[in-house]
Amino acid sequence: MRTVFSVLPFVFAAMLVPLYSRPAGLRVRTQALCAALFLLCASKFAVFQTLGGDSFAPELPEPVIWTWGWAYSGMCILLAFAVAGRLTLRIFRAGPLEGRKKAAWLVLLPAAAWIASAVGVWNGIRPPEIAKTEIAFANLPPDLDGYRIILVTDIHAGSSAKAWRTRKIVETVNAADADLVCLAGDYADGMPECQAANLEPIRDLAAKDGVLAVSGNHEYYFDPLGWRRRFVSWCGGLLENECAFPRKSLAVAGVRDPVCAQFGFEPPDPDAAFANATNGEFRILLQHRPDVDYKKLFGREPSGKVDLQLSGHTHGGIAPVFQWLIGRLNGGMSRGEYDRPDGRKVFVSPGAGQWGGFPVRFFNPCRIDEITLRRKE
Repeated sequence: MRTVFSVLPFVFAAMLVPLYSRPAGLRVRTQALCAALFLLCASKFAVFQTLGGDSFAPELPEPVIWTWGWAYSGMCILLAFAVAGRLTLRIFRAGPLEGRKKAAWLVLLPAAAWIASAVGVWNGIRPPEIAKTEIAFANLPPDLDGYRIILVTDIHAGSSAKAWRTRKIVETVNAADADLVCLAGDYADGMPECQAANLEPIRDLAAKDGVLAVSGNHEYYFDPLGWRRRFVSWCGGLLENECAFPRKSLAVAGVRDPVCAQFGFEPPDPDAAFANATNGEFRILLQHRPDVDYKKLFGREPSGKVDLQLSGHTHGGIAPVFQWLIGRLNGGMSRGEYDRPDGRKVFVSPGAGQWGGFPVRFFNPCRIDEITLRRKE
């Protein structure tokens, strides 16, 4: 995967020469300068690996990471604009680029691309706000009517998301004074000895019934045992195929992300997680990914009842253009509420942060979700 991310940007840069530079009729020297600029933008992952020690979570200053992310994302958007522009010209049988048309191609196209990239990066950097949702259930116990859960996922604290941002998330969550805080994975990028300080403010999270959490896939890419030790010491309520009972009528179970099996950990098993629950409680499953192929893992689907599943992982689809694809890779779910064939409701949060590999969001800001349970009359 890292090789793909290192090579693909250079392919994009090379494609811009025939798709953007040559149609504009630029001189050879100017085309060479444009190609050099594109290569500089494309070198993001290679430089991060060389100078920062990791292509996805480099030990480099935060402004450097976001600025290079902005440049690289702008190059990708310019390529998309150039492809769309060439197709448009071909469809309408437009002549060669001349006069105002040439000026627009040379100036407006890249300006629009990097302005759009700046907006997208800002949507990824700025601290999230709370979005409120109500979900109704016919079988909700009366004492849980109005029960408020704060769902926080995909913080991705690290070199590109420092402690100040995590602290702001904690302040926002605590100000909501919810009944329960649920954390659904992907908390940090990078080795714990380097990035723990950027995530540590989560130790101050508070709610009436406490804080419960599960691991995401990113926890296993960088010293999973080191992150686990720190997380348990900060939050305590880490659920690994386990169940907690915040209220007598409420069972909240949590499972690890399926990638854990590649690192020698016990794979996720919702049936094992709910083993201590009876049939009387309202059941909530914390699971980082919206869709997990349990039949591939165990040869069977989980048999236990789940009323509500809380997940993240998708980053809300990142942008409208990718939302369908990311949804397809996650059982048709990208963000919001879904009804599944087995009777459960699934709520997918767009996440409170953004992965530094492609640090943009469009029409899909970072957010913290406040979910209020309602009894359907």
